[in-house]
Amino acid sequence: MPQLDFVWWIVNFFLVWTAILAVLTIVISNETPYNIDQLSSSPKINKGTTEWQWL
Repeated sequence: MPQLDFVWWIVNFFLVWTAILAVLTIVISNETPYNIDQLSSSPKINKGTTEWQWL
């Protein structure tokens, strides 16, 4: 039944390309923009002097 094989080939072709395009769309939409500072999520450390008391 070559017609059925051809139909399944077309169905699989479109399913594969739909899956590829969906994955690419998700990956591209989840990329972080380059203008965001990468260190902005790191905790801020307050630099200051410490006065030591000898016991």
